[in-house]
Parts: sequence; structure tokens; C-alpha cells
Amino acid sequence: MFIFNQFRVKALSEASRLQYKRHAMIMAVLLYLCGACCLIFPFMAGMYLCYIIGMLFMVCGFYTLYSLVVFRSQHWRSKFVSAVFAIAWLLLGYSFVSHPLVGMNSLSIVFCCLFIVGGVSRIVSGFTMRGHVGAIPNVFIGIFDLLIAIIWLGMTPEQSYLFTTAFIGIEMIFSAVSFLILRKKLTTAPQIKQAFSNSQ
Repeated sequence: MFIFNQFRVKALSEASRLQYKRHAMIMAVLLYLCGACCLIFPFMAGMYLCYIIGMLFMVCGFYTLYSLVVFRSQHWRSKFVSAVFAIAWLLLGYSFVSHPLVGMNSLSIVFCCLFIVGGVSRIVSGFTMRGHVGAIPNVFIGIFDLLIAIIWLGMTPEQSYLFTTAFIGIEMIFSAVSFLILRKKLTTAPQIKQAFSNSQ
């Protein structure tokens, strides 16, 4: 994850700046290619996404079981909670790998819940901030989030599968654009730093 502001960008050394530029470009290309594949081949891309997510869940489950074996001095309650989570991770991972359609629909339900929570939060904050700048747009964005969630929940499993894959693809493309913007900021950072030094 890259977390930058203008002060941190200006403080970077030349070697660090070039390294972050290279990483940002690689991430932008990978995200753009993956996002384009999700939009062009939604069915196949959705299957691969389910396989990747399922394998990650299973890795988390096996790692949790490994932690139980290594750290035996834990309290029995901690061991019990870890075991429950390990079984949950493994079952989730297996369901995603063995039944991609069910796994993607489960993921779509999670996204819908996030849209509902985000929509309600925006509406509440908009009414709480009424009279301030940005209150009305907050309410409208919250209503729009709720409409997306309602439409999403009303889809058939096949439609939800394709829509979720397309949604992930669009998010990847927007993330790729963000990395390109970061790379541009890192390119112009030395010029800004030099101009600031000359002005002093």
C-alpha cells in the first residue's frame, strides 16, 4: 500500500523516488490488465478471482492452524477462537474453490452490505451536517449507494456473478489510474523541490 502526501513526496530521496515510480508503474499495468480481463472476459475472470480468493482463505486457515501448533502456551479460549476461525477460513476457501458461482454471490452480498452501510452512513452524516458545504451531495451519494445495493440484491445469481466481476474490474482500473497519477507526482516532485530550494 502506498500512502503519500505532498510533504512525504518532496522528502523522498532520488533512489526511493525512482523505486516507487517503478513499483507504481508495475502496479498500474497489472491492475489495468486484470481490470480489462474482468470486463472483457467476466465469466472466466470471475472463476479465477474465486479460485484466488478461495486459496487465500485456505492459506489463512492453514496458517491459523499452524499458529495453534506453534504457540501452545495460549489460553484455551484463545485456542478455541483460533480453531473456530481456522475452520471458518478453510470452509470459506473450499466453497470458493469448489463452487465459484456460490462464492462470487457470497462476495456480492458482502459488497451489497458495504454499500448499504456506506449509504446509510452518508445519509446520516449529510443530515447531521445540514447547512454545511457538502451535506446535500453526501445525502445524494448515500441514496445512490442504497439504490445500487437494492438493484444488486435483486439480480439473479448469474447476473450478480457478472456484475460483481465487472465491479471488481472497474475498481482495478480506477486503482491503476491512481497509481499513474502517483507516478506523475513522483516525476514532478524533483522540479517542485528544486523550485522551492531556489525560492529560499
